[in-house]
Amino acid sequence: MRALPSGIEVTGPLGMPTSQRAYVIAMCALIGAAFAYTASDWGRWTHLAYLPVRGTWAFASGGFGGIAMHFVGLVLWGLGGLAVGALVGAGLCRVMPRAWPERRLQLFGAWALAAFGLAGGYFTWGLWPW
Repeated sequence: MRALPSGIEVTGPLGMPTSQRAYVIAMCALIGAAFAYTASDWGRWTHLAYLPVRGTWAFASGGFGGIAMHFVGLVLWGLGGLAVGALVGAGLCRVMPRAWPERRLQLFGAWALAAFGLAGGYFTWGLWPW
């Protein structure tokens, strides 16, 4: 391993470059965040919600008996999924420490875009009046 003048360490020809490692971890984090954010809503997982009429916060699953703002709880689930996805990505980089082929990196990018698109499609579908 050698260090650049800026202090960034770059691996040798057999190791995974730092840019690939960062890319894999970021793509896994995006996949985890999109999954957790969407699955928490679809599966009615317990989450934090604000009840504006009462002016209180509630931690429950399913219906809150009135108007409830679920965004904060869903974002917290998404952040948890982001952290878990980043850990999975770091584990993958640890298990397969050599430079990855371009096709595998493109696959991770495609999965991240698909996860983001499916999550957006799920919430867009929920806006239709039925």
